[in-house]
This record gives sequence, C-alpha cells and structure tokens, in this order.
Amino acid sequence: MGQLLVTLFLSPVTLVGLLVALFWRSHRFRQERAVFGTSIDRLWTNWWAGLLGGIAGGLVLSVALVLLGAMLPHPVLLALIVLNVVALLLAGLGFAPWFVALAGLVILLPPWLGPLAKPAGWAAGYAALLAGLWLVNALLLRFMNPAVDVPKLRPGKRGARIATYSRRQWYWLPLVLPVAGDWLPAFGWWPQLGIGSVHFALVGLPLVIGAALTTKKQLPTHATDAWSWQYLGAGLVALVVAALVYWRPAAGQMAVFTLAALGVILGLANWAATRRGTGLISQTSAGVRLVAVQPDTPASKMGLAAGDIVLTCNHLPVHTEDELYAALQTSPTYCRLKVMRLDGAIRLTETAIFNGAPHELGMITFAEEQA
Repeated sequence: MGQLLVTLFLSPVTLVGLLVALFWRSHRFRQERAVFGTSIDRLWTNWWAGLLGGIAGGLVLSVALVLLGAMLPHPVLLALIVLNVVALLLAGLGFAPWFVALAGLVILLPPWLGPLAKPAGWAAGYAALLAGLWLVNALLLRFMNPAVDVPKLRPGKRGARIATYSRRQWYWLPLVLPVAGDWLPAFGWWPQLGIGSVHFALVGLPLVIGAALTTKKQLPTHATDAWSWQYLGAGLVALVVAALVYWRPAAGQMAVFTLAALGVILGLANWAATRRGTGLISQTSAGVRLVAVQPDTPASKMGLAAGDIVLTCNHLPVHTEDELYAALQTSPTYCRLKVMRLDGAIRLTETAIFNGAPHELGMITFAEEQA
C-alpha cells in the first residue's frame, strides 16, 4: 500500500497538476481583481469536484481494469505520463483528454529504444483504459462541473465590448493498474502478485482529465455539455474496439492506430464545440448585461447567470448601469428584476437585497471594469 501511495502522490502528473491548478487559480484572482476590483468566486468548489469526482472515478476504473487484467507495457504507461504532463503545461491553450489515445503510438518507436510487447498482448487492455477514461470524463463533465468561469473583456468590432469566458476544471484520477511482474525485477521490495502462471505488480498511475477551454458566443457550460456527449460516444466506440481485440488479439496493432485516429477526431470535435453559439456576449442598449454573478449572493439566489440582460428593475426600465443603480434605490430592501436569458427567454425574479450598489447584489457588469 505504501508503494502505491508513493507512485500516486509523487507522480510527475500529480505534482505538475497541483502546481498548474494553483497557478491558474492565482492567475484568475489577479485578473478578476485587476479588471473588476474583486474576485468573483473565492470558493474551492471546483477543487472539491476535481478531487471527489476524480477519486471516485479512479476507484471504479481501477477495479474494472484489474478485473479485466489490463496489463500495459511500461513504455505505454510512460507515454501516458509524458502526454499528461505536457497537456497540463499547455493548459493555457486548452486541455482535453483526447490526447491519451496517442500513447499507444509508442509502437512506432525504434526497437533500439527498448523492446515493446506486441500489441496483441496489450491492445485490448489499452482500449479498455481509453474507454474508461473517456466515459469517466463524460460523466464528470455532465454531473460534477461547477460553473467557475473567468470572464475577460475585449473590444468588439462595432465599438461595444464583448466578454469571453474561460473554464478550467480538472479531475485527479488515482488509477491502480496491473503491470507484468518482470518489469520490476530490480525492486525486490515491490509486492508481486500472481494468478496461475501470470505474475504482475500493481502500480499507481495518476492521470488528470477534465476540460480547459475558452468560449466567445456561449457560456462554457454549453460547450462542456457538448463535450460530455462527445466523450460518451468516443468511450462507447473504444469499448467496442476493446471487445473486438479481446476476441481477435491479432487485430491489436490496427486497434491502436484506430484509437489514435479516434482521439484526433475527438479533439477536433471538442474544438468545434467551443466555437458554437448564437451571438457574442456583448454590451447592449436593450438593458444591462451581466458579465458574471458572484456565488452565495442575492443575485445567485435569484438564478441570475452571466450573459443575462436586466431589462427592468423594480418595474423601471434600465439601459445603463447608472439607471440600474437608481432603480435599486427605489426599494432599498427588495429587488424585482425582469431579465432576458441568452436564449431569448424572459423571466421575472425577485429577492431581498443588501442596501447599496449593484455589486452588493452579486451582479458584475461591464461598468465594473476598473480604469
């Protein structure tokens, strides 16, 4: 058990993932304070989602892979670690776990770099691992994906500023995988297991999955919802490939290339999903556009969201932040709003408020930008 914990917590993926997550959290705070004068979301909700969801997914996936006997050669495991570390370091450009499908391409390495078992012996387990990673990613993005988005204001083509949104939600998956026992002959202290004539060791392989993306014409939730369906479909296809290779091991090499191609297609589908949307989230003369909503505030309790347009406040039409502020003062303890959602739907909402300015409601608007 001690050895497994060492490989899980001191893995390059775990250490780099922690540093990258801390960096982007600090970067988000600095950016929000510089632009809006306040941190929009100070909670650790997305961190708890990443840990609890990832650990639960890793436990289920580990049990399934051990029962299937998915023994991967160490070059494939090393490729997964390297790819994951590189993807985390490049998370500023985006992050999506389609890259795991490229790990099997180590079969193209020159033989002098080290012997690698033929894909017939490990391709089925490899396909099962990819299927599990993609299915877990689909479920977590669907059910444990808190909307902690980072707004950034940019000048639009027609003078009005627009808001773009970034989301970085990672899940730490502490996987435990069986590895052929002859990989660790030098480590006599490493526990060896056996089933019949098959000897193997259990090693920890923590991986980080999730999503890091930026959207312009929609909120990130809509993109990650699309991603969850894409990963669900890719995971089911990978399961079919795993079943076929279990049935016909000779097709292992073809399966590895098929999965790599599937991963690239999945990555392109992820990219396309972030570009969708009906229109830019920009300033408007129709009302007051909300750039963000702070959690645990009257605005969040009213169900307001980034992109909403406040049309009336306390029955008074509002077109600017000053008019919104003035309308709030007509009823210092209660607020009634008419808002239009991004999809054009109109809804009415009301709540008790703090006596003061719009930002005390938890609404962040374009006017909150600092000079």
